[in-house]
Amino acid sequence: MDMEWVDETGRHTGYVAAVLADGAEPARVAAGADDSGRRKPWWSYNGADGPRAVGVRGACVCGWRGTETHPITRGDDEATEGAAARTGPYADWEYHVTATEGAIPYDVEQMLTALRARIEDLSRHQPVTALRAAARLEESAPAHTRTAVHAARRALVSWDTIARTLGESPVTAQARFGSDAD
Repeated sequence: MDMEWVDETGRHTGYVAAVLADGAEPARVAAGADDSGRRKPWWSYNGADGPRAVGVRGACVCGWRGTETHPITRGDDEATEGAAARTGPYADWEYHVTATEGAIPYDVEQMLTALRARIEDLSRHQPVTALRAAARLEESAPAHTRTAVHAARRALVSWDTIARTLGESPVTAQARFGSDAD
């Protein structure tokens, strides 16, 4: 079987799907054949024993399919799949997972928007009170971040993912949180 990627929730398993000349994906292997209803890896569509893939796309067992068709680099599976470089089908799948699972919940987004608006309003009418509120927010934010990082590490989320989410390098994230998060 080909390379698969699983997200932290376990709800999304991504893979590289072969794309045929007409833009469709090959049908699954028929039940009763070797793989009994399973999909064949993208690289097996080399034209030797059936259709030849002209490209690949990211796919997920949840039914999602990437819209972009990426080129195949014959003889270099890593370059075609893009997992090591975080490009191509892998990057498309990762974006899908982030959009599906990683979005901030609506109620939290509403609270953040309301807090932002309230501090802006206080800034116009009670600037010292706005400063106090902003200072309290700055004071509490690192503790919330630490709590989230610890929970992510307990859930075996990689330092790469944590760092990317925080918008910093893995080295910086580990320096900030590593000693007490592992």
